[in-house]
Amino acid sequence: MRAIEFYTTPEGEVTLKAQGEAERQLKQSDTEFIQAFLGVIMEYYPTAYKALMEIYRGSEGNKQYRDFLAVRRFIKCNFGVYDNTIDIDAQWNFNFEFVSCPLRGECKHDHILCQPAFDSKLSERQLEIMRLCYEGKNDGEIADTLYISINTVANHRKAAFRKLGLHNMSEFIRYANQNKLF
Repeated sequence: MRAIEFYTTPEGEVTLKAQGEAERQLKQSDTEFIQAFLGVIMEYYPTAYKALMEIYRGSEGNKQYRDFLAVRRFIKCNFGVYDNTIDIDAQWNFNFEFVSCPLRGECKHDHILCQPAFDSKLSERQLEIMRLCYEGKNDGEIADTLYISINTVANHRKAAFRKLGLHNMSEFIRYANQNKLF
């Protein structure tokens, strides 16, 4: 996939511009893109995915249309500003924007669909240990803070790397920054 910039038109339609391609409107027939996009939402933003499926439950008889509506809504809530910042890179990393919305703060889906929390798939303890690692603490300091052994700290860190498909702390720091984990 190529990096993409989205824009919501004044009429409420979503346009996309992949790098090196002409700008065009997102259509229901973009099934391959829509399914890949929905897969990322489902995996990394499961609360948003669940909310989208509930919102468009009335269209579940036409899955292709329901999925189009869900992806279009997610894009409108998170990437609708036309700017010089890539919204989705080639690895499907999302770069959320603050999209002005007249219902900001009142909508029951605020911070569920709009700028949703990233789900790292880490347990609470793994996330706690990785946060301390991210903050620059060494294994001894983490063990003392959490009242666990140094071996337990190392085991949690290894398990977190394995779950995320990462190999070292610098990859994790990049991952945490890209996904605004902390």
